[in-house]
Amino acid sequence: MQCLKFLELWEINLRKGEYGIYKFYVCHAENMLKKILIVIATMLFSVTGFGEEIDVSQIAVDYPYKDNAIMATVMGTPSSQWYKLKKGKAPKVKKFKAIKKVPEILRPWSDYEYGVWKQKNDAPLMILISGTGSLYNSGLTMYMANVFYERGYNVLALSSPTTMPYIVSQSKNNYAGYIKDESTHMYDLIATAISKEKAEGMKITKTYIGGYSLGGFQSLLIQEMDSEKKKIGIEKSLMLNSPVSILTATQKLDSYLVKNGIYNAESLEKFLDNIFGKLVYDEYLEISDVDFTDIRSAVSKLQLKDSDFEVLTGLLFRFYSANMTFAGEVFSGKNAVGRLSDKKIYKRFDSVTKEFREGLSVSFDEYSKEILFPYLKKNKYPDLTMEQFIKEFDLRNSQEFIDKNNKNIIFITSKDDILTTESDLDYINKTFNNRVIIPYGGHTGILWHRDVVNLMVDKLEEE
Repeated sequence: MQCLKFLELWEINLRKGEYGIYKFYVCHAENMLKKILIVIATMLFSVTGFGEEIDVSQIAVDYPYKDNAIMATVMGTPSSQWYKLKKGKAPKVKKFKAIKKVPEILRPWSDYEYGVWKQKNDAPLMILISGTGSLYNSGLTMYMANVFYERGYNVLALSSPTTMPYIVSQSKNNYAGYIKDESTHMYDLIATAISKEKAEGMKITKTYIGGYSLGGFQSLLIQEMDSEKKKIGIEKSLMLNSPVSILTATQKLDSYLVKNGIYNAESLEKFLDNIFGKLVYDEYLEISDVDFTDIRSAVSKLQLKDSDFEVLTGLLFRFYSANMTFAGEVFSGKNAVGRLSDKKIYKRFDSVTKEFREGLSVSFDEYSKEILFPYLKKNKYPDLTMEQFIKEFDLRNSQEFIDKNNKNIIFITSKDDILTTESDLDYINKTFNNRVIIPYGGHTGILWHRDVVNLMVDKLEEE
């Protein structure tokens, strides 16, 4: 079998309409490839208030990654510590059609799908928004949806506005990612979806909204919008490992790449070659020795260091900005803010390896400030200042709403969340009365733990 670099694979999968970000490196037998990809995708995707005070020392005491935030972020929670579902249920899949003309090369993402779980009788509704780059059917969203469903909730699960189906199908901007605009449109999509479900027999008693990471941030924004527009009737929001400042969080993620010498696609390829080359060429490591059903065992065999986990974590988010950059260039054509190539129109099977290589060199911070902001100022908001633009990506911009509705905002996070600074923690402690700060767990790693799952549901149901 011919050896393929990960960028070439991204191109192939783009043509197939798949997410090429999951495919890093291919060489030799297809069975081995599949196993490698499953491991990496799993690694990358894989938590004092009102009422009775929570004793955080008693939460997830058996959690194995208490002293390593990056390991907690990447490895998540061992399955033995998960909330035990009686029987997982797949959602009924619904979709929104594209609201704009989709260029040929982006047509695989013309539909924006979401998941629905409906109770037979009257029940509260939980709206779940996935984190950065995650679809409605991603592992953590499906897990949380089934937890709430088993606890008697109707559930509506939505993909993040940072996913290709949303970027291509739903974003009203050529360059996606402006949190204010995307949250406004998400609000309208949610209101429409709920109206459809009610017309089809869903009986809703109360309505809550929640999400993890960026999804938690957006839950607050949508709750704030609903307090004014009153289309949905949201009573509480559940913010799980939400960043305080999105731009600060993405800067921290990008720093993981820079500190480890990853500056562009070439250095990234070298890094991936070094990690996975041993699976092919190391005479002392047989593929049969690696248990790919046990991620901890697999990682142990691969002998990954903390620095490797840092790069993989930073890399994931870099792919999202690369996707937004590329999609924006395609939609904008000759009016693109910063061209990745001289090509004006892309056909379905055109090679885009060059464009993606160049896109990987663009951090989200660079994308937002050097591409997205100029685009918005030129095409939509001529009076928008950089200061105002940056404020939109910070929870402090919603301070008045937070102060007035504090008791109806639940904030659960980890003290060692890799996206949170000491200043952010200080702000969370001083601002959110209905908060729980777990001493460990990294970024969303501990959200899978049964104690945390029970906590989030119990906090939501507190009077």
